[in-house]
Amino acid sequence: MTNLELYKIFVIVAKEENLTKASEKLYISQPAVTKHIKNLEEALNTKLFIRSNHGILLTEEGKKIYDEIKNPINEILELDRKYVNKSRDINLGTHSTILTKILGNYIKNYYKENIDSTINTFNLENQEMMKKLENKEIDIIFSKNLKFKYDDKKIKYVPLGYWHDVLVANHNSKWKDKTITIGDLKNENFYMPRKRSETPKNFFNSTQSNYEDFKKIKHITYLAIVDILKDIEGIGLVTKEFLEKDLEKNQMILLKTDFKIEPIEYGIYFNIKNKSEQLNKFIHLLKKDITESNN
Repeated sequence: MTNLELYKIFVIVAKEENLTKASEKLYISQPAVTKHIKNLEEALNTKLFIRSNHGILLTEEGKKIYDEIKNPINEILELDRKYVNKSRDINLGTHSTILTKILGNYIKNYYKENIDSTINTFNLENQEMMKKLENKEIDIIFSKNLKFKYDDKKIKYVPLGYWHDVLVANHNSKWKDKTITIGDLKNENFYMPRKRSETPKNFFNSTQSNYEDFKKIKHITYLAIVDILKDIEGIGLVTKEFLEKDLEKNQMILLKTDFKIEPIEYGIYFNIKNKSEQLNKFIHLLKKDITESNN
């Protein structure tokens, strides 16, 4: 009898049409996925996939097998999630800066009370994270409030607080003791995170200004903004809470502005149907720790 695990891997690979994505979902290496598929092909004595420019596709025989087994295999996977994996790992979607600057202490506190649990982190684009959350491929998203539509019959959002975007520069900046205007900023070297991230979006919405009017915008990471502005003239747009330690060490200074950047709400998103005991514990401790830190 063919190992049932091979059929489970086959169904996930067929659904993803990509070995890398399938390996991430299965938490095994890509070579291991390839080997398992090859073993199944040998057991069934048939070719299941062909390679294309867009990934891998099912052969005609592979489609027939997939159509026959996808429903029972998906039911088995759902039973695994519901009963077998009550104390399973937590798959957390977030962004690298939030993870390193904000979440580290919260995760450490969780591990103190749950030493047998593991939190796997995924640094993905917002839309992709939400899709994986809806499909139960990740368990929770910790992020700024995502300003796009999602299936609110599946997903619940819990606001936890606010972060504040600010302008920063080095101690030798010509703007150190001045008040900067939007007009001034349009002609300065202006460093900010990726255009699609919430920080730039919030800036332009708050100031009712247009991206195209700023002549010298450069998109880099938060850490790169700090490193670069230590040595050169320029202005950075950052979330203050992400750089508290750098500001405390006087490595950067906050600039005065004649305009206001609205605070950004942040919180957690989770799938309503996810009944994991470990996830419930993590959410409870996360809310508790954040509430205490905000008081």
